[in-house]
Amino acid sequence: MTQTVEQGDLPGPIPPHFAEIMWPEVPSIVDEVLLAIGESIPEFAHRTTGKHGQLLRRGVDCILTSFIQRVADPSASFEARDAVCRQLGRFEAREGRSLDSLQAAYRLGLRLVWRRSVEVGNRHGIDPSLVATMGDSIIAFIGDLAEQSVRGHQEELTRASKDLRERRARLLRHILDGGGAVPERAARAAWTPAEQITLVALRAGAADPGRPLEPGVLADWASAEPCLLYPGEIAGERLRRLESLLSGMSAVISVTVPLAGAPSAMRWARRVFALADEGIIAGAPLLRCEDHLVTLWLLADHELTEQIARREFTALGSFTTGRRERLLETLGVWLATRGTAADIGEQLKVHPQTVRYRMRQLESALGDALTEPDRRFAIDLVLRARAAKGSFGI
Repeated sequence: MTQTVEQGDLPGPIPPHFAEIMWPEVPSIVDEVLLAIGESIPEFAHRTTGKHGQLLRRGVDCILTSFIQRVADPSASFEARDAVCRQLGRFEAREGRSLDSLQAAYRLGLRLVWRRSVEVGNRHGIDPSLVATMGDSIIAFIGDLAEQSVRGHQEELTRASKDLRERRARLLRHILDGGGAVPERAARAAWTPAEQITLVALRAGAADPGRPLEPGVLADWASAEPCLLYPGEIAGERLRRLESLLSGMSAVISVTVPLAGAPSAMRWARRVFALADEGIIAGAPLLRCEDHLVTLWLLADHELTEQIARREFTALGSFTTGRRERLLETLGVWLATRGTAADIGEQLKVHPQTVRYRMRQLESALGDALTEPDRRFAIDLVLRARAAKGSFGI
């Protein structure tokens, strides 16, 4: 029955003393490998000296040592070697490089180890065919090195991505708090401050869909009030991508404002959520502040609007509630249209004479309020706010 050779195992009958005769060769092999890597692989040309050179030397020494140890003891652990390979992979990721150069270095280094093994075997009278059995093991060994480096590389990319997301989330919270020193914080988050931004307010508990965001978008999914920040406007294809990203989640798109206006824009967006919950504006998965600016303005300060209503409509307090509501309805149409009694009557479904009668009562009760521009404007605002939300105190 044929035995299967596991990765990293030596498939041939290598003499037990082969490891002993290889140990003295280790320092010179390490030097040879480092020199060859620096000369043959451009990305390593400046990394064989100094701090990077020390790391690389330790790596080469550990990898070579682990290989010879396995020759001496097939049960020897590769734990130290694997840790070094993962560290080298992480380093490549931190430097923003792929693993192509590192894997080329592995292949070159082990090719030199193989060549030296043959030379040493010849010097000590070891049958070349026996030494040649290490060839398959070296191929498997390279695969092991690459696998561990890929793991370290991916771990670092994942860690760096998570760290960058967290820094950007903190930056977004800082912007929404109206904090200063944004350029400095933005640099640490690898984000270029935009002159104009648009925010997307999300419901509490909105979960990160896990799909990539377009470049330049800041996201904070972990806060009590999740949100996104987009550089520039959200329209056209960008809006369609946002709808796809949120996939039916409730959201409000703010107006586009300068970066410093982010706190106000977010406050307005959250207010749209509140108005939708109160049934004042129609709810939908995706709402736009732009569509509700007048309503936001009219209802920005409920208590102040009530004060204006009491001031302007106190004279109507003597009328019954039903009568007062009919008078205010007529007044609202008159302010909005400035139409004739016939026009207003048609809109209200009453006789024109009824409209004239109501207007005379209003003029008598309100006096100069309907002729003074500022007071007439205030009355118009109150009536529009009433239409949006309901009656204010009189």
